[in-house]
Amino acid sequence: MSIRVRQNAPNALQFTATAEGHDLPLAMPQPVGEGPDPHDYFDTALGGCKAMTLMVYAQRKALPLESVGVEVVRDASEERKGVYRLTAKLTLHGELSDAQIDELLAVAEKCPIHKLMTAVDVQVSTLIVRPD
Repeated sequence: MSIRVRQNAPNALQFTATAEGHDLPLAMPQPVGEGPDPHDYFDTALGGCKAMTLMVYAQRKALPLESVGVEVVRDASEERKGVYRLTAKLTLHGELSDAQIDELLAVAEKCPIHKLMTAVDVQVSTLIVRPD
């Protein structure tokens, strides 16, 4: 799979990313642009993965989880020092016991994007491709 990013207009700081046939707006953060910016999508990936992972798990285990809300809180105050903190606040709706909540928390800590962000050696290559 690949994601394509194209500039909306020459010299503009607004872009469109296309992933799986869906267009996603991309811009600089305020005050330069209107966002969402790349950091927003990075953080969104974590929140979305946790929510989907919990719902799939609960359905497979027949847990009474009706819906999941996730708020991802970013602290990028030390990003330039190599520390980028994200806190995922989960709101679980349904008649869940304390044991089921603990079980779901453990599952949320193991979602694929959480693992990717914290436990995987991500290697990025950047290539220049000349326009046709």
